[in-house]
Amino acid sequence: MIQRHCPRCRSVLHFEDHGTLVFCWNCGAPQITLSEELLDQVEQQMQDAAAGAQGSSTVQIQDPSAVNWKAAIHIALIVAGALSAIAVLVPPAEMLAWLAPSIVLALYASRNRQTRITTGLGARIGLLCGVLCSLGLMLITALQMLVLRFGIHGMAEMEANMNSVMLEAKTRAVAQSGQAAASIFDLFLTAPEFRAGFFLAGLAMVAAILMVLSTAGGAFAGFVRSRQTKTIL
Repeated sequence: MIQRHCPRCRSVLHFEDHGTLVFCWNCGAPQITLSEELLDQVEQQMQDAAAGAQGSSTVQIQDPSAVNWKAAIHIALIVAGALSAIAVLVPPAEMLAWLAPSIVLALYASRNRQTRITTGLGARIGLLCGVLCSLGLMLITALQMLVLRFGIHGMAEMEANMNSVMLEAKTRAVAQSGQAAASIFDLFLTAPEFRAGFFLAGLAMVAAILMVLSTAGGAFAGFVRSRQTKTIL
């Protein structure tokens, strides 16, 4: 039988039954034997702890002056929704989209004073406001048309305006190109797909104008605020 030695004093231990707690007869140290399974668990825990410490040391600390996009998007949603609703009630208010980034930047800067406002940040927030305003305007317009068409059946005036625009375009085309253009316009005027495409193209043009105005307004607002920050500093 293999002799066992005390790890403290290296004395030879007496033979005992396997699995019982044995004390060294010389120094009295308990002779504790761990199973292979427990040793594997301890090694795995040590490896996990080392990996966790290494991972936590590589985590980058976020710059306090970085943009809090979650807050910016939340504010932009509120401002864009309000402006879209006003634009539906008062159509000329659509051109006030360039003011939306200024409002968003003012509200954002009041809550996040550590963020450095720049022209680029203003332009990005302006583009965000333009996209949100366009989506809000399209959504509200679609709901309004659904109510007019199927609710109160009041689409006659809008269709009459669209027909007058198309007839005017037809008259100009006939005056320039002759009767060959008249047949093409007659085909387009009787196609529901063309009417829908014409209306969607108009909405797309309005959305593009809103995004351009909003981006320009945001860049200007960011430039003004960056100049104010430099002056204060």
